[in-house]
Amino acid sequence: MASNLDLAQCSRTHDISRISYHIQDLETFGDIVTKAAAAAFPSTKKSRYQNVFVLLLSWENDKLGVILELQELDNVLSQKYHFQTEQWKIPDLNSHNALAFRLMEFLKDYTAKENLLLIYYGGHGHMNDDRQCIWSCTETVDSPTVQWYGLQTMLEQSESDVLIFLDCCAAASSAVASGNGVTELIAACGFETWAPGVGEHSFSRSLIEELKYLSHGPPFSVALLHNKVLSRIKYWKPRFTSAITPERRKTPIYIQLANELNRRSVELSPLPLDKQDASISESPQSGAQSSVQSSGSEDVDMLDSDTSQSLLAEAWPDPLFQSPKSPYQPLSST
Repeated sequence: MASNLDLAQCSRTHDISRISYHIQDLETFGDIVTKAAAAAFPSTKKSRYQNVFVLLLSWENDKLGVILELQELDNVLSQKYHFQTEQWKIPDLNSHNALAFRLMEFLKDYTAKENLLLIYYGGHGHMNDDRQCIWSCTETVDSPTVQWYGLQTMLEQSESDVLIFLDCCAAASSAVASGNGVTELIAACGFETWAPGVGEHSFSRSLIEELKYLSHGPPFSVALLHNKVLSRIKYWKPRFTSAITPERRKTPIYIQLANELNRRSVELSPLPLDKQDASISESPQSGAQSSVQSSGSEDVDMLDSDTSQSLLAEAWPDPLFQSPKSPYQPLSST
């Protein structure tokens, strides 16, 4: 310990106003870090979300056959992860406004800080002259279209965390923006290129297989999911015969569209299936084809954000350090 005389001499040449925050030994430092981590991240074995609601989008006049992979993805998310899923087909008539209305209903019904919203789209896509993402039913000039860049902002402003999967050409042309909570996206390809069609080389195929595999482990981040999907896609190698076989796969892109001041990521894991809540009924589907499963647990022990922050303040005295917002809330039903 420094003597009073030493401190008086140091105060003339050094700023010692924060000397009380200095840690005296390594063991104390280890205890503080352990307590701070436990406060910021209360659990690594339970989902941080009370409910996960999934909207799977494709075109009513689907000529690509995306419904095959979409149905399989639906089964994985509903059966292995126990998410509540809904398939909704974009109509050929008044496509943009119809989808805008469905998204507004989806957000109105399910937006809450303890919920995760997941959006998937499979179909055609391209960039407009302003390099913004457009969805289209076909590749023809007169095809029905959806100006996705205009609808995406609704999701970014949601209080819920949002995860978006886009399996279309020019998928990464979704602009980076700011909003509430966390919004993350995995795109099938870059903004300047095409995405592989339905089949063994598609982004959706690799996404489905990796989601199956990861469902047996602990919660995982979107960044880790992207890494796993990328590794699976890159594993395939073109075989050379008399002519060079071109690359049939494209690199998926991971983007953070919006994030809070306290950086964190969406985490995925199967929801508990201790009790089936028979009181959960289907929400209005607006004529949509849906597949919904529910699950929940009333006795899951979780910490809310206020408790997490107060524990962190005790463990780590620096007032400028804050824990990420914790969406843990006591569960009443799922």
